[in-house]
Amino acid sequence: MKKTTYALPLTLFSLLSITQQTQAAEADPGDYIAAPPGTDLGLLYYQHSSADTYRDVSGNKVDGSNRFRSDIGILRYVHFMEVFGYTIDPQVVLPFGQLHDAKIGGQSIDGNSGIGDVQLTSTVWLVNNPQARRWFGISPFIVAPTGTYDKHEAFNLGENRWKGIVQGGFVQGFGQYWSWDLIGDITWYGKNTDAGGGDQTLKQDRSYQVINWLSYHPTDTSHVSIGYSHTWGGAQQLDGVDNGSRTRVDQWRALYATNVTAKDQVQVTLARDLNVRGGFERDYQLNLRLAHVF
Repeated sequence: MKKTTYALPLTLFSLLSITQQTQAAEADPGDYIAAPPGTDLGLLYYQHSSADTYRDVSGNKVDGSNRFRSDIGILRYVHFMEVFGYTIDPQVVLPFGQLHDAKIGGQSIDGNSGIGDVQLTSTVWLVNNPQARRWFGISPFIVAPTGTYDKHEAFNLGENRWKGIVQGGFVQGFGQYWSWDLIGDITWYGKNTDAGGGDQTLKQDRSYQVINWLSYHPTDTSHVSIGYSHTWGGAQQLDGVDNGSRTRVDQWRALYATNVTAKDQVQVTLARDLNVRGGFERDYQLNLRLAHVF
């Protein structure tokens, strides 16, 4: 890294509910590098994912034809400010999109489209040291049940339950061109009392995620990153009976980001799932992000 710069922050969320299975908050390299107070960001995301394998809780492939496709967009607004000497970035996130072309064990499942649950969050930077190229922040999330939900549908953009997430992120630059990001989070799930056609209650255990990113910065305005994510926990019970759904998945990622103008950045990420248990295993996931500084 030739000199201290800040990356455009974002957190890319996997908001799609797959039989009520939702991943924890995602984070990309540079998310925990604080921008100067007074900075405003507008971000637009697009995520396409494709899966042709469904695995049970033991990691075995479910027999028959299995398929799932999703196209998700996300609108996000971020404002950086200083409060009592600490940099914070209150923000709002609104997902939308379509879940479609689904099949499990040869049985087709109707898709769905609409608006996802609104998410409110703000990072508080406890360490903000550009000179040492070191940052550390904590981000509490509140996810409200505002999205599209139909109790008779298997797939929904909304989850009809509250969620709370606490995420922490650490960034350290080293050498002239390199940086390392380490992010971890815990997700708590509220009850969905309108599940299973409306007469059952869905509960879910806490889930956990750890993400590592290693980034190379060939210029001050671009970087190439490789990452690995490990997610576990999140067992679900429908009226007290385990329904076989989990959040257990490993995933590798490759990312490229570059500034196309002084105020605009484009980012592309390609990812693939590994070691899935209790859910669809994505053959690939393509994420695109456009960010504009106001």
